[in-house]
Amino acid sequence: MSEETLPTLPHLASEFYTWLWWQVEEQGIRQDLGGEVGVIDVWIDERLAFRAPGEGRVNVVLTGDNPSGSLEARAAIRGGKILDELQLGIRRDDREYRVTLRGAEMAITGAKLPTVVQDGFDEVLFERMYLVQELQFILNGLYERFAAVRISQEWQSGVVQTITSWIEGDAN
Repeated sequence: MSEETLPTLPHLASEFYTWLWWQVEEQGIRQDLGGEVGVIDVWIDERLAFRAPGEGRVNVVLTGDNPSGSLEARAAIRGGKILDELQLGIRRDDREYRVTLRGAEMAITGAKLPTVVQDGFDEVLFERMYLVQELQFILNGLYERFAAVRISQEWQSGVVQTITSWIEGDAN
């Protein structure tokens, strides 16, 4: 793998997923997104899915406890597979979310929201609407952070090389 560029990825979503995986593994789960989002905890949860470049279907799926730390996950990405799906755990204050991001469109699937209040239909509805909006706000914050790094000079001058070393296992 070249030290100058990451493997050719078909879409920014794959770069985002890889960057996020690297960020969590190397920088820790506590992330300060600044602004209105503030500090969150984010981790790669129980699912990673990879596909070969040029293929539309996932052909490697890893599930269970800590799939992102497995030898199989590293072997898949070292072997040129593209991260096409990842499940995140997110905690903001006392609220914990689980969400899967899938494909180039970064489709949000299988979102699990924190427990909502149980008093009355309107209260439950408004609470769930708030939680969905908060989750989207957090995901937007993560992507904005990635986008800021991705368009910066730092991306080509250091981040790509660091991620490449991490993929190859040199940073461990």
